[in-house]
Parts: sequence; C-alpha cells; structure tokens
Amino acid sequence: MVLCEICSKGEEYHTCLTCAKHLCRGCFNMVHFGIGAPRSGKSMVYGTCIFCGEIFARNARMQVCDKCEIILTWTSSMNFLAAVNRISDLIRAGRLDSKLRNENYCKTNFGSHAAQVIMDAVDGSRIDR
Repeated sequence: MVLCEICSKGEEYHTCLTCAKHLCRGCFNMVHFGIGAPRSGKSMVYGTCIFCGEIFARNARMQVCDKCEIILTWTSSMNFLAAVNRISDLIRAGRLDSKLRNENYCKTNFGSHAAQVIMDAVDGSRIDR
C-alpha cells in the first residue's frame, strides 16, 4: 500500500496527474478543490462553484459551494445518496455542465470517487425520461 505524500495516511485514493503525488481523498480534495483548506486571510474569498455555477463566499479559496461539497467528500451510503440527489437536482434544473456527463473528464478532473456519483446520477436521469 502506498502512503499519502501529504499526511502519511495508509490509504491511496488518487495519483494526481498535475502534481504527480499519491494522495488520500482528504488531501486530494484540499489540494485541488480547497475543501478543508486553512483560512486564506481575514476577508471573504468569492468563487464560482464548478458544479452548479453559483457564486459563494468562504474564508478560504474553494472551487465548490457548500451544497455541492458532498459530491466530492462522500464516505457513507447516505452521503452517496445525498450526492446523487444533488447532481440529479442540477440535471433537472438544467444547470449541470454538459462536459460533466463524460466519464473520462470526471475521472481525470475529480477522481474516480466523484466520477462514480456523477455517472450514477446521469444514468438515473436517463431512466427518468
């Protein structure tokens, strides 16, 4: 088993293509999306969510809003269901970017964990039609 190169946990989740490191899920989400990152300063940082496109404010640089954070961070079956429901809501509202329907794009940009949620929600939306 390969250790995470940042926190030395005994779990490997992703070998990042951009930084070429073996990272656990928590460190991968912190490095690439800012989830769990320390404060960046005293003021609020505004960003646009990569999933729903909403503008949100946080005290750290992030790429994902509170509502969509579950898509990247799920650990249990209940969280998985909540993440699928969030993607399904975005599909019904017509706010899901069309490139997120491509499995290879999701795996390379978000990792296989998040890609699984996105693809399950997309497949479920096809059944509903």
